[in-house]
Amino acid sequence: MEHEGSVYGLAVTRDGRRILSGGDERIRVWDVESHELIEEWEGHKGGIRCIAVSPDDRLAASGGFDGEIVIRDIEEGGQIRHWTNAGDWVQSLCFSPNGEKLACSNQSGSIHVCDVESGELVLGPIEAHENIVNCVLWSLDGSRLFSASDDHTIQCWNSDTGEAIGDSWKGHTDWVYSLSLSPDGTKLVSASYDKTVRFWDAHSGDPVDQPLQHDDAVYAVTFSPSGEFVASGGEDNKVSIWRVPWWDDSQKQVITVFVYPPMLFLTVFIPAGTQILVRRPLFSIFRKALLTHLLHSAQLFHFPKTSTKVNSTTWM
Repeated sequence: MEHEGSVYGLAVTRDGRRILSGGDERIRVWDVESHELIEEWEGHKGGIRCIAVSPDDRLAASGGFDGEIVIRDIEEGGQIRHWTNAGDWVQSLCFSPNGEKLACSNQSGSIHVCDVESGELVLGPIEAHENIVNCVLWSLDGSRLFSASDDHTIQCWNSDTGEAIGDSWKGHTDWVYSLSLSPDGTKLVSASYDKTVRFWDAHSGDPVDQPLQHDDAVYAVTFSPSGEFVASGGEDNKVSIWRVPWWDDSQKQVITVFVYPPMLFLTVFIPAGTQILVRRPLFSIFRKALLTHLLHSAQLFHFPKTSTKVNSTTWM
C-alpha cells in the first residue's frame, strides 16, 4: 500500500475492512486483508491534510491544505455530498459520536462545526486559541469538544454554545500536537513538542499521574481499544507503548505484538484491536495518526502492571 508522495491523512473504517489514505488531491481506499487498492476518489483541488470516518462508516470527511472540506458517501464510491471551507489549512477533523456533526480545526486557531446532512456551519468559527489548533476531539456524549494548540494549551468547549468550559489546561511547555480520549471517556492523553505525553481528567482538566518522557518531540498518541495502553511516536524515530498508570490487576490483559522486519509504518488501532498499517519510506510528521513498529511472528507478551514504558523500538 504505497503512495507516490507523502501521506498526511489516514483513517480506518470502524468495521476494520478499509483504510482511507490521502496526501495529494485524491483519497485512496485500500482493502485491509488483501492490501489492494479498491477505489480512488477525486474532488480536492489541493493536497489532503486529514481524513475522518463517521461512527457508522457511512461517511468520510477530508480536509485540505487549501481549507476545503469534502464530505462523501463511502458506500456510494466516494460520491460527494458537500463541500465547505474552513478558511485556512485544515489541521484536524472529527465526527460527533452520533455522526450528525463534523468539527474541524485550522491553522488560524479557530474551530468550525458543520451539520453533516446539510453541510451548513452550525457553530463557529470559535476563536479557540492564539495559535494553530492541531487537534479537535469530541467527548463520548458529544456535549464537549477538546482542542490542542501550538499555544501550549488544551481547552474544553461546550459543543452547543462554543463557550469555553473552565480555564485552559496547562502543563505542556511547547506545541501540543495530538489528543486521544480513553474508551470510557474519562481520560484524555496529549502529545507535545516538549517531548512528553501527558494524561488529564477529561472532566476537570486536572493532570493525572506523571508525564511520560520521550527523547524528542512527540507528534502522535492514541489509546488502545481496551484502554490499557497508549502508544506514542515522534521525532526520535521511536514508538513507545505504555501501560496507563490507573490500570489494575483486575483489568490486566494479554496483548499480541506482531513483529515485521525493520520498516517505517503509519498505523492506527481499530476497535477490534487489530493494527492496520500503511507503508512509508521516510519518517515524517503525522500529527493525527499513531506511529508503531510491529514485530514479525505474533509472539505473546505479558506486560507487568506498571505506568512505565512496556515496549519501544527505533527506526534507523
